[in-house]
Amino acid sequence: MVNAPSGRWRQLSGRATGLAIAVMAVAVGAGVVATGLFGAGAEGELKAFLSRWEEGDDRAAAARTDDPTAARRALSASRRGLDGADPAADVVSVDESEGKARARVRLEWDVPGIGAWGYETRLGLVELDGEWKVRWAPSLIHPRLEPGTRLGTVRFFSKRAPILDRRGSPLVTARPVVRVGAVAGEVKDARATAAGLAQVLDLDPKQLAQAIRRGGPEQFVEAITLRVGDYRKLKSRLAAIPDVTAIEAEAQLAPTRVFARALLGTVAPATVEQLKRLGSPYAVGDSVGQWGLQARFERRLAGTPTRRVVIRARGVPIETLHRRSGRRGKPLQTTFDERVQHAAEQALGGRSQKAALVALQPSSGDILAVANRPVDSTYDRALEGRYAPGSTFKVITTAALLRAGLKTGERVGCPRTVTVEGKLFRNFEGMARGLVPFSVDFAESCNTAFVSLARRLPRQALAEAARDFGFGRPLKLPLRAFGGEVPPAEGAIERAASTIGQQRIVASPLTMAGVAATVVKRRWRAPRLLASDSRRAGSPLAEEEAVTLRRLMRSVVTDGTALALAGVPGEVAAKTGTAEFGGGNPPPTHAWVIGFRGDLALAVLVERGRSGGSVAAPIAASFFQALDRSAP
Repeated sequence: MVNAPSGRWRQLSGRATGLAIAVMAVAVGAGVVATGLFGAGAEGELKAFLSRWEEGDDRAAAARTDDPTAARRALSASRRGLDGADPAADVVSVDESEGKARARVRLEWDVPGIGAWGYETRLGLVELDGEWKVRWAPSLIHPRLEPGTRLGTVRFFSKRAPILDRRGSPLVTARPVVRVGAVAGEVKDARATAAGLAQVLDLDPKQLAQAIRRGGPEQFVEAITLRVGDYRKLKSRLAAIPDVTAIEAEAQLAPTRVFARALLGTVAPATVEQLKRLGSPYAVGDSVGQWGLQARFERRLAGTPTRRVVIRARGVPIETLHRRSGRRGKPLQTTFDERVQHAAEQALGGRSQKAALVALQPSSGDILAVANRPVDSTYDRALEGRYAPGSTFKVITTAALLRAGLKTGERVGCPRTVTVEGKLFRNFEGMARGLVPFSVDFAESCNTAFVSLARRLPRQALAEAARDFGFGRPLKLPLRAFGGEVPPAEGAIERAASTIGQQRIVASPLTMAGVAATVVKRRWRAPRLLASDSRRAGSPLAEEEAVTLRRLMRSVVTDGTALALAGVPGEVAAKTGTAEFGGGNPPPTHAWVIGFRGDLALAVLVERGRSGGSVAAPIAASFFQALDRSAP
């Protein structure tokens, strides 16, 4: 018995004597390395074999076995299977007797993503024609390997964690779907199959046909993933297409396809760019969040993958040898109310026009619902959009005027037009009311009345009042959001235009929902999207000011431009807006309405809507009605 030292023999080789080094230098050309650096006999040959294997030279290592071809294939296959890892070897013992030897070797692999994994294996050596050879057997690599098997790795993420509503119920969770496509090896005519799928599913037939042709014999080429209900509607048409395959599966989905899609996001196979950005531990084939909360909290929701070292037979894992457990994803609790969100989606309906609806809880700042149209767009205009708020900004202008001493009973003229330094301002559709109380000007959204009052306001009055309603305050939300801007007005024309929410004043639907919420509870509260978001609030409005604004906004519903809301049960209050943008005579407009009922405030925006009263207010009415229908 020859026992190897307890330390690594590769490290000990550096202490070879000068004679041994000289002998090796002479003998390399003749292939007598084992008798130099590694010593003579079976142990020397074993060390030479292990050295080449460690260095990644599988061909040279295999040449020192009695079956170089089989050895090279197996060594290379297992190295590839372990993601390119190199083994480190310690000779534990060598027992040599009469031209044969048995050895024990400790192997340790540093497997990418898994780390150190070690074990002991046994192997044999035989002396043939005066030369020692390692006897080839798959068990040399691992004691449990047999012919036709190799080492490999498997990685998988645990079930993705759900996105929850304010009550802890899942909004986005695993739901049944059907994957529609074709198994490449079963398709007789790729062009015909792709054309049929493209016609039913509105896809690019050329790309699909190309993917089918390039697919492996057993590869499933997916055309689309459908919700079960959507698949049933198309099932008969898909069944008529040659060689189409449908596979039942699960996917991370919201309750409906339209449900807060731009904000929540979706999960799909990662692109090359996404894999590069995400880095470890992601790999080709992983599904990741594409936008919205799913993308923003990808690592939290996905966790980290569990990795295993396995034995594979014909590519299929048949036994686990080592396991490194991953971390399960953590749920993400939002401030969303599923019932309110459904009502928002119903209110916007199937319109293709660009539109948004935001609902807030004034007492907390919690965002209860965010809906956007068109559905297929990933742009969250409800949070990010920058629009002139138009006459909805008159709530803030009125607050500034009240602080400047205006009384709502004061008579303020509402002529058809008014001119400021040559700039003509007009009312919507040429409306005129003559000399009426300011409360009527507010209810009927008289532009000329507000423009005429601009001279009463100090230069910074609008900006200061707007800040009390949330404009310009930092929004500490996990997604991009715009908090509004009220730049200082330069000159009489800008000051006049600013009173009616035009000029350079911009806001998002979220900003304007916050204005309505401030009126309800007298204090702006920072919007919150996650249960973990901080609670912040501004200074309170004067009680009398808040009461006056609530009364004025109620009059807009009962006697003004938001009559579409008059039939909604409860004390609904609102302010409509028709915001001009761009050029033209007349210029195009966006339609707005902001409002509240109880502890719920909202804002509705419809791009290129004719007017707030005729377009946005009916959507708000539909929202409240849908909410009432779904009340428990």
